[in-house]
Order: sequence, then structure tokens, then C-alpha cells
Amino acid sequence: MQYYDPKTDVVFKKVFGVHKNLTISLLNAVLKLEGDDQIKDIEYLPSEIIPLTDGKRRSVVDVKCKVAEDTYFIVEMQMYWSADFLRRVMYNCSKLYATLYKKGIRYYKMKKIYAVNILNDVYQNDTANNYHYYKMSEVDNPKSTISGIEVVCIELPKFKPQDKAQHKMLRLWQSFLTSINAGENSDISEELLENADTKEALEICTKLTEEEQREYDSFWDLESLNLDREETVKEIARTVGRAEGRAEGRAEGRAEGRAEGRAEGRAEGIEQGRADAMREIARTMKQHGDDLNYIAAVTGLSPDEIKTL
Repeated sequence: MQYYDPKTDVVFKKVFGVHKNLTISLLNAVLKLEGDDQIKDIEYLPSEIIPLTDGKRRSVVDVKCKVAEDTYFIVEMQMYWSADFLRRVMYNCSKLYATLYKKGIRYYKMKKIYAVNILNDVYQNDTANNYHYYKMSEVDNPKSTISGIEVVCIELPKFKPQDKAQHKMLRLWQSFLTSINAGENSDISEELLENADTKEALEICTKLTEEEQREYDSFWDLESLNLDREETVKEIARTVGRAEGRAEGRAEGRAEGRAEGRAEGRAEGIEQGRADAMREIARTMKQHGDDLNYIAAVTGLSPDEIKTL
């Protein structure tokens, strides 16, 4: 059976942005809530977070919901880690937090926001643990915390299905997300098919509307383009490195000549290598249909020069 990858935006939202029971199951699992502490019901909210003042950046998240009027959730599936990811998470939480308070509301009626971030990437290489829970706490007394914003990050590539020590539903939801990969045969375990929640989620992943199919295909087209760009940049970097090495080797290999001549030769060779690299990047971006002004901003080349490539 063909399954569409739930790590893509369109499928993730189709599963967790529409079916409340599955979102509740995921949140209870990720936050490790048991018994009376479990979430019983949620209300979906618009996925856009609008700032209080004009000119500030708007944000669109995968899933936004609340429990009653005091607990809010932002749930996001992220394919790749970036250096500013956690800053963006805190920005979105802070922006949402600020919009929850209006005139006349007392601050003691504290709201709580949970940001649940599932990453198809690794950002903590110094630990095998893939589950990270962040709270604001006192440095000298970690048990002393300030309530308001809490963040959970899960690194899917570190997940091991055989780890029976993990909370069962947390393990099953991670298995659900990692068992289906675009372009590959899905490895669906009996455990996923036997559990009512993950079985329902799997069934949702078998059907897309025509519009959803277009979004799904566009997602992977963009992913392929990004991977091509990354490989191109890496290859260009290697080419520049080889050019620099050759330029330095030639200059330093000359037994005669003035020292300043060698330095000029090295600089000229390095500069030429960099110029060639920028032209190659511009040529690739142009082939992918990027705007000329954007290419110029990235490479430092003029639009007229880019047109000739």
C-alpha cells in the first residue's frame, strides 16, 4: 500500500490539523501526560500568529490549538534544523503569549504555551537522547521554574523503535512518522496497525485530494531543488578550495621572485576561484528560475552579468 509521508506539511496538517482525537493523542504522548492530567479536548485555532503591532513579522505554524482558555499549543513538523530554529520557536511563543492578554485581565491568571517541535534532523550531537524538554528555570536551583512557555523538541533520526523504555504512545507516534518515507517502501509494523490511533493516521496517509497531491509533489520538488543547491554549493566550495590550494602551491613553489609577487599571485588565484564559484551558483539559480535581483544579492554579480550566463 502507498503511504504519503506524514513529515511533509500537507500530510502532517491533514493528520493532526483536522482530527482532534489524533492531535490529543500526540500531545498527551509528547508531554507524557497520564490519568487525570491528560488532555481530553482541544479547540483548533487559526494557524497564523499575527503580531500586535504593524511591521512585525507574521508567522504561520502547522497546528495551533488550545485547551479551555489557559493552555495553548503550537505544533510544528520541521524537516531540517537551522541555527535560528529555537529563536523562531521562542519568537512565535512570545508573540502568541502577548496576544492572549487584554486590558483588564489580571496577570495572575497565567496562560501557558507549549511548543511541540518534531524535527527530521539532529541538532544535539553530544547526546543519544532524542527528546528534549525546555523550561525557564533558576540557574542555581533548576527545580525553581517560571511557568508560561515550555518547549519540547524531538529529533526523529535518533529514534529507535526497539526502545521499549519510552512512553508507549510517544514511541508509536515516532514510529509512525519515521516508518513512512517518500520514494521508499514503508516499513509498517504490526504494532502501528493494531493501535487505533496510529492505524487511523495511517489510513489518512493513503489518500490525498488533487489539490493536496499537487502540494505534496511541490513540496518534494522544492526539497529536491534545495538538495541540488546544497550539493552545488558544496562542490563549488571544494572547487574553490582546490583553486586556492593550487594558487598557493604555484606561488610558494617558485624558488625565485619577490615575496609580494607570490602574495599577489595567491590572492589573484583565490579571487578568480571565488568569482568562478559565484558565477556557477548564479548559473544554477538562474536555471531553477530564481529572480535576477535575488541572484545578484546572493552572488554579488550584476543582473546584466547574470543574464549572459
